Amino acid sequence: MSQIDRRSLVALFGTSLLAGPAFAQSASVAPADFKGKVFVTERGGVRIHTYMADPSGAMVTSHIVETQNGLVLVDGQFVAPAAQELKRYMASLGKPVTRAILSHAHPDHWFGFNHAGISAVHAGPITGKFVSERGAAVVAERKVETKAPTIVDTISAGEETIGGVVFRFRPVLDTEAPEIMTIELPQAGVLIAQDIVYNKVHAVVSRQIDQWVGALKAMETRAGEVPVILPGHGEPTAPANLASLVKYLEAVKPLLMANIGK
Repeated sequence: MSQIDRRSLVALFGTSLLAGPAFAQSASVAPADFKGKVFVTERGGVRIHTYMADPSGAMVTSHIVETQNGLVLVDGQFVAPAAQELKRYMASLGKPVTRAILSHAHPDHWFGFNHAGISAVHAGPITGKFVSERGAAVVAERKVETKAPTIVDTISAGEETIGGVVFRFRPVLDTEAPEIMTIELPQAGVLIAQDIVYNKVHAVVSRQIDQWVGALKAMETRAGEVPVILPGHGEPTAPANLASLVKYLEAVKPLLMANIGK
């Protein structure tokens, strides 16, 4: 089943399954002329800025972690106008981008890197291989005016300190994508979960719903350690709100299996 077909399938369920309390650290701090929104999470001496595109950009998020010497950017947006707003917001912070990370291979998270002024990124092994081998072809197939980023380094599971901030990298396999690199910021109690979590945004479902639900339930059990979850689509949220997404996926599963088989 194509990605477009999956989106049509999920639309049948309406928005009722996405109901639940919204969670954000504060109101949007984006400039008044932005179409997208910006949320700032500041905990444990770490500041993270979340840029969220408007619906025309699929409400994709990019997260900017401030370190002592610069900015670590996670994901580069989908459409050019959103990526250009992201670039403008990063420039307003007055620090250089010292590292860019791609969480997974879906193009709605990397088509915009070029428009945001980013050409080189770090990624997990599965994601990096796909973008290196297939990225240019995906751009050509979609007829998009952009360039695939260059993968300059492979991220492995483990811990790294960047500019005084501890990053814990953990690839999660076979959920919404074949590989999603999650990033925990333990000093802040924040988990950058990307497309494992959609917050009040229709999810693009995959065959791996059982594994996906398992990953969400594992996040719920760690609420005390990581009380803030940063999704790949939608505003910052909390582990207590993941139950609605679990319900959503479990409702989608029978219809998905009936259409594409097991």
